[in-house]
Amino acid sequence: MMINFIVFQPEYVDKFKCDSSKCNNNCCERNWEIDIDNETYQKYLQHMPQIVEFFDFNEDKGKYLLAKHPCPFLTKKLCRLQLEHGEDFLSMTCRTYPRRRKAFGNFFEQSMTLTCPVAAEMILFEREPMKFEFVQLMKDAQTKIALNRITVSEKFAAHVLDLQIATISILQERTLSINQRLIVLCFFVDRVEEICAGELDELALTKLIATYESKNFLTEQVPRMLASVNFNAEKFVALILILLETFYSDLYLGDERKFTNTVADTLELNQNENFVSLATVVASYERLADERKKFLSHYSTFLENYLVNEIFLNICPWLHAEHFTKTFISFAISYKIFELMMFSATRQGLNGKDDLLRLTSWYTLQMDHTEFFKEKISKYLEDFDDLPTLMDTLFEY
Repeated sequence: MMINFIVFQPEYVDKFKCDSSKCNNNCCERNWEIDIDNETYQKYLQHMPQIVEFFDFNEDKGKYLLAKHPCPFLTKKLCRLQLEHGEDFLSMTCRTYPRRRKAFGNFFEQSMTLTCPVAAEMILFEREPMKFEFVQLMKDAQTKIALNRITVSEKFAAHVLDLQIATISILQERTLSINQRLIVLCFFVDRVEEICAGELDELALTKLIATYESKNFLTEQVPRMLASVNFNAEKFVALILILLETFYSDLYLGDERKFTNTVADTLELNQNENFVSLATVVASYERLADERKKFLSHYSTFLENYLVNEIFLNICPWLHAEHFTKTFISFAISYKIFELMMFSATRQGLNGKDDLLRLTSWYTLQMDHTEFFKEKISKYLEDFDDLPTLMDTLFEY
């Protein structure tokens, strides 16, 4: 029996093809936890019993995990299993990566993670706004479909698509700067949280989305939103220093240390000193104001595509039905670190396509798999219930 799944996705998903000539083998060479679903394991046991020695059963996770790294099936021309037996011979994890699928009830989404350099190149360097489409996936009813199911109320699930489209529309409004779009989106998210508090007011939510999509909104309401935000460089730099300490002390840094080092150089930090003068670092940051504006203008489509993809991929902030605003602010903080890192890298000559892909892949990996960095941001947000202060801390435009 075949089942049809209607999926909302960026158009790039169906254009993706794994390409070993461009891939740095993040998924095959690194010490990632790669699980093998039971169906695939049984297939290997039946057709290639000699390879099951490469997998161990993890009792806690209830899965078979690849026991050796790098992957013993990796060749110069992609995966040996895929080359010899076809893509259907791969496990669900290997067959779907870098795709990710999520479901709200009967509503499905699919996109791709930027940890894959091939996907990242397709996504980030496109000059036109990212386009989306509905596609039909056909799956055997007996076959497990790789979905991350999100538990929300039926009422809210019915509005997720409209919220996703509104979010994307705001982020792709090119008459505004990147940070202006984030400010508008922050106001939108905060209002959605108010509407969803307690019993969801579906009519109010529908009206809000329509308001943000109206032609008058940009000319009448956005200027007032922007005027209410007064960027505070001192608070921003203080936050950056807290989070940079996490990068230097807790993250695995190999060749990627060059990216964090460019931030230190940009802010004129001396990593050998125990004391850092906040006023001195703020002054260094403020001196670069014009240079930052030129950077944001030059790389605006790259940054737009990064934001659209990451927010859509993570269903941010709609994944957490009770704390939309703080979830979005947490995402915005993570983005601002990336923005500063990319600015610092490009101004020091690390501005080639390979450099930007390497930075994006590494940073996305840290955000996806490093819980203590998210915990650091959450800890910071515990002391703030004041949204205007948070916006003043983050958004310079």
